Amino acid sequence: MPDKPPNILWVFSDQHRASAMSCAGDPNIGTPNLDRLATEGVRFTNAYSTCPLCSPFRATLYTGQYINRHGVISLFRPLLPTVGPQLAEVLRENGYRTSHMGKWHLAGGDCPTHYVSPYFRPGWDDWMGWENSNDFLNTTYSVGDHPHPIHTLPGYQTDSLTDLTLDWLRERHGESQPWFHVMSIEPPHGAMPQSYPESPFFAPEPYMEMFRDKRLEFQPNFAADHPQRARFEHNLRGYYASIRNLDDNIGRVLEVLAETGQLDNTMVWYFSDHGDMMGSHGRQQKSRPEEESANIPFIVRYPQRVLTGHVTDALIGAVDFMPTLLGFLGLDIPDSVQGQNLNALFSDAAANGADSVLIQYEQAFFPPTPGAAFRALRWDRWLYSVSPVRGPELLFDLETDPYQLDNLVASPDYAAVRADLHQRLEERLHAVGDTLER
Repeated sequence: MPDKPPNILWVFSDQHRASAMSCAGDPNIGTPNLDRLATEGVRFTNAYSTCPLCSPFRATLYTGQYINRHGVISLFRPLLPTVGPQLAEVLRENGYRTSHMGKWHLAGGDCPTHYVSPYFRPGWDDWMGWENSNDFLNTTYSVGDHPHPIHTLPGYQTDSLTDLTLDWLRERHGESQPWFHVMSIEPPHGAMPQSYPESPFFAPEPYMEMFRDKRLEFQPNFAADHPQRARFEHNLRGYYASIRNLDDNIGRVLEVLAETGQLDNTMVWYFSDHGDMMGSHGRQQKSRPEEESANIPFIVRYPQRVLTGHVTDALIGAVDFMPTLLGFLGLDIPDSVQGQNLNALFSDAAANGADSVLIQYEQAFFPPTPGAAFRALRWDRWLYSVSPVRGPELLFDLETDPYQLDNLVASPDYAAVRADLHQRLEERLHAVGDTLER
């Protein structure tokens, strides 16, 4: 370890699927700054949201626990500090200055909610954020431990949140204390219809102009003959516009880190909480086991100790992020953590990832939607998903069928594969205290 532990910067977006980057091969968009992070670091092609929904993912991110352990199984269930130490608490106890800016979505609040009680966000020295907004032009937030005064981000959320992060980074120039800063951005998640009923807002001009008339290449699983095809395409154009804006703001952050002499000793992570179907399989939004929903971008840059220009297909889930970071820093991992320490993947091209990734989903709201819950397993080349209500539903060979066009779950030729995966899934669920039984 260097004399000073590395600073940690998490740039954390909402609903960005893994494929929507030029470094991941998407022909519709250029993401030069995400590409730069990948060129100067490690990009994971098989990183997964272990619950593809905002609040459950965030609870897993900061506790290293599965949803049945931390209890955040929907959007409006709060994360209670009694479940065990959260990541910010552990880092602060080990000498880090901790800072959060942006969306929290772990206090059980409705949308929009500008304030988060300190009870629901332990461990943060500097706090500027909100529970949930989905209004990217009028985002209200609070600073510190009091709900007033109510602040409003000027202009577009990603731009303004980046401005505040740049100010915070400049203030750290010359300080000896290492820091952990999270910039939690809602885009490319589309704004809610109540804010923009005529046409969901995604990004400001000129970003929308970049994609308004651009000829798009659609994934093979895009439902081109769907009755809502026009809406799917409209949303996809806005989605790309907001990702391009996000990429430009990442470039601004890297510039200021370099200007203030902090880039070389800052470990940068980029990831998202889940993806978006964006018309694939005739669906929108998230909360599905398919790749467009569950596979997330994950890039780590820290040239001092992380491989450069390395692309790995090793499996890793969001439940592993906390223990992997703590392991990389040489810090003790709390006993309450269920994820694995996979930090060898950062420095060893031959290192193994997780044997499999368990993906859980229970419900978004109350009352739950009957049959919406699923448990899925990503193992080797396979994606297998089971509904606790209906039984086995999806089986895809992602090696030969990366766009999941051929569901093999009912094929007698794959009955043995399905039986093996079902047993593996049940064993993984039992190991974490979960079950398919209802």
